[in-house]
Amino acid sequence: MTFTTPLGLLALLALPAVVALHLFRNRLPERRVAALFLFAEQALIAGAGRTRTRLLRTASLWLELLAALLLALWLGGLSFGGSEAQHVVVVLDDSASMQAGGHARAQQELRTRLGRLGNGDFVSVLRTGERPEVLAGPRARAADAEAALARWRPLRSKHAFGPALDLARELALGGGQVWFVSDEEPPPGSDDVTWLGFGEPAPNAAILTAIREASATGGEQVRARLAAFGAMAQCTVRLFAGAQEVARAEVVFAEGLADVVLPVPAGSDVVRLVLPADALAVDDEALLLPPLHRVVGLCDQWPDDLRRAFASERLLTALPHVRSEPDSRSAQLLLRTAPGPLLPGQCELVVVAGEGERQALAGPFVVDRAHPWTSGLLLQGLAWVAVRGDLPGRVLVAAGPLPLLTDEDVAGVDGAHRAWLAVDPRLGNFVRAPDWPVLATNLVEACRSSVPGPIEAQVPLGGEARFRRAAADGSERGDAGSAFPPLFVEAPDGSRTQGHGERTVGFVLQQPGVHTVVGADDRPLGRFAARFVDAAESDLRLLRSGERAAAPSAGDVRRSAARDTGSERRVLALLLLLVLLADWWVLARRDA
Repeated sequence: MTFTTPLGLLALLALPAVVALHLFRNRLPERRVAALFLFAEQALIAGAGRTRTRLLRTASLWLELLAALLLALWLGGLSFGGSEAQHVVVVLDDSASMQAGGHARAQQELRTRLGRLGNGDFVSVLRTGERPEVLAGPRARAADAEAALARWRPLRSKHAFGPALDLARELALGGGQVWFVSDEEPPPGSDDVTWLGFGEPAPNAAILTAIREASATGGEQVRARLAAFGAMAQCTVRLFAGAQEVARAEVVFAEGLADVVLPVPAGSDVVRLVLPADALAVDDEALLLPPLHRVVGLCDQWPDDLRRAFASERLLTALPHVRSEPDSRSAQLLLRTAPGPLLPGQCELVVVAGEGERQALAGPFVVDRAHPWTSGLLLQGLAWVAVRGDLPGRVLVAAGPLPLLTDEDVAGVDGAHRAWLAVDPRLGNFVRAPDWPVLATNLVEACRSSVPGPIEAQVPLGGEARFRRAAADGSERGDAGSAFPPLFVEAPDGSRTQGHGERTVGFVLQQPGVHTVVGADDRPLGRFAARFVDAAESDLRLLRSGERAAAPSAGDVRRSAARDTGSERRVLALLLLLVLLADWWVLARRDA
């Protein structure tokens, strides 16, 4: 029992006032007599004034004392507490380090605390991140909050807690509480938040980097860097292809770091690098797909004499990860003598070597070095023979006023470019100089980003995996009227998420393991391997546990003091009215 306005209890002074009024009465009971002369004169004088009389314990006295008591309790704000609906906002630390035991203990403790809430109380559950997420609520029931806790799997890398705590404060406006559940100390300026810590310091080893690459002796290898945090001097690292162990090595940590190289058997698909089990499991495993080669499709539509002059077949063999593509719709780089139709993302090299006045040029040549196509061009010792004339687009190489190489944006075609090259390969020495292979290499590398498929095979957990559509995909409209059919990524647990973007589609990977890109027809189009990597989260030596209650503010005190007095005050007011009516009835009967 509490009093929200204790000064109101001063009204209890009415109790002695009521007693005094009954002790000193100036109104005597009326008595009918035959004649006044029968009473002595002194008796008449004494009975006419306000004198102390014997206290009569009448019903009116008790009713008036009870009325004064009820009034004092009403003014004092009598409260038996606890029935107003509470709003608890729970902020869950979504960092991966919570998986080192704090996650399970936090779930158990929160279930216990939420079970103590009343049926009318509300709970909101948030998880931290650069963009905080609401897992339950706002203002959900405790059962919904417990279901959200069961789905909670913290796997994020190191991030700031401030955005989630600020959102929690907004949701808790009006008297709510904020609980911050973490395994490390709360950030500065969070004294208004109740902190529940569930971290325990522990030694831990982690895979910092893991790269699957071609080895110098042929075949493939996995090169990895490992880190040890805490009392750990050595460990055994193993490599699996499927369920079979294919390699292992004993590593010794020097100043907390160790490097290891393991061979990969020929023909292996997905390999798995594994460390011994320790406090944090998510950083002990790395799944590695085969090295990703984005092979550029080259469609050679030059006539035979031009093809022989440029030695394009030999060039195709010399350039890395380039294939001959007869279908112009499936190629990324097209070789032509006249401009033709292009699809989004394609690049076309148009060689101007036909009819027209020719001019032999020996320099000097002006080069736009800021453009990627001109990277590495020297243009020294050249005898360049070009057809005179203007070329459309941005000039990249020129000899005086004569443009030799230009870059034209193709209007109406997203990402398409046309390179105009004014040169007669049958004259001069341009095709025999190093500059022609350099220019061809630059064009191929510029087209590599347009190759359909995954742009990167290995993606950090929580990062964006990007998938490039084929150039012809925009020709068919999706079911919802979009210019592109939807693409989905299938996670290791079988769940699917639709990608965002048009020509390049992005997926945020939230689970470690191999993810598959599928189209609307369930046809697999590519794969990504996601793994957790964050040295700061793998270091478990600074984890903390404990509890710190929120510092009460003046507003909290007022709200706590005013909580749940409404029903008690209404009952007291009703009782006071009934008592006053009863006193009036008693007095009315006595005077009758």
